[in-house]
Amino acid sequence: MRNILLFTKLNDNYIKEIKEQMEGYDVLYVQNEEEAEKYVKDTEIIISFDFEFYSNIVDKASNLKWIHLLSAGADTLPFEKLKEMKVIVTNSRDVHKYQISQQVIGYMLMFERALNVFVKNQMKKVWDRSVRVSELTGKTALIIGVGSIGEEIARLLKEFGMKVYGIRNSGKPSLYVEKMYTTIEDCDILPLADYVISILPLTKDTYHLIGENVFNKMKNDSYFINVGRGKVVNEKALINALKNKAIKGAALDVFEEEPLSEDSPLWDMENVIITPHMAGVTPLYMKRAMEILRENLIAYKEGRDLKNIVNLYKGY
Repeated sequence: MRNILLFTKLNDNYIKEIKEQMEGYDVLYVQNEEEAEKYVKDTEIIISFDFEFYSNIVDKASNLKWIHLLSAGADTLPFEKLKEMKVIVTNSRDVHKYQISQQVIGYMLMFERALNVFVKNQMKKVWDRSVRVSELTGKTALIIGVGSIGEEIARLLKEFGMKVYGIRNSGKPSLYVEKMYTTIEDCDILPLADYVISILPLTKDTYHLIGENVFNKMKNDSYFINVGRGKVVNEKALINALKNKAIKGAALDVFEEEPLSEDSPLWDMENVIITPHMAGVTPLYMKRAMEILRENLIAYKEGRDLKNIVNLYKGY
């Protein structure tokens, strides 16, 4: 019997649906690595979030053909081994674009309208109309790592009357982006950007990709936002840039180490907004993730190309 192994506990209705779709397969939920080892030899498909994936069992999965991630990130997977085994990996990258883009807009409006300052004043019962406020209209944003999320952010920012520039490896243009660059080094708009937004995945090439090379070129009245992966940013360089007022502020949803240490100076910085890796959270998440999985299960059974294939050489 062929197995579909779930490393993630799904709603009973979702499991029932998978069983009905994939007749002829045993659909099994395992709660730990030891339990997974009992079934992995006959497992053809694994369904999991990246942070719940048991990488150590891959060596024993001799019949594994496909891994589907219910998350967009894939940086916990053993890519070298999966390449050797010729396993197909797909993810759920399209599930994040609405909630993350809206969170980014929220950060930007907080900075422009000083909403973070007013909330603190309210808690202290302070009425202060001297606080300076501004608007997004006419300003410039640079998005590093333009995918489906970046394109949705760009679309929304255009509605606010902003100019939006982007960076992505392919250089493929976007309807909502004025100009697309392929590397940070070639991006001549960086020193002019009011907002620099990172949505980069974590790969061997993006680790600490953003550091002094970016912060030293940004305007001292610009803001940095990170809703991608924490390890993409050299946090020490970011902290120094904030302390030295090389940039005006930052909004951070992800960090090099999570949870963020209580000792981190970022907590006490007035010009920093911190959220606990929540930008991708929405009550609609699993509904959207299951739509992608459902489509891929059908395609797999019919021998068609799968959606959202992860490039095992690039890691995303």
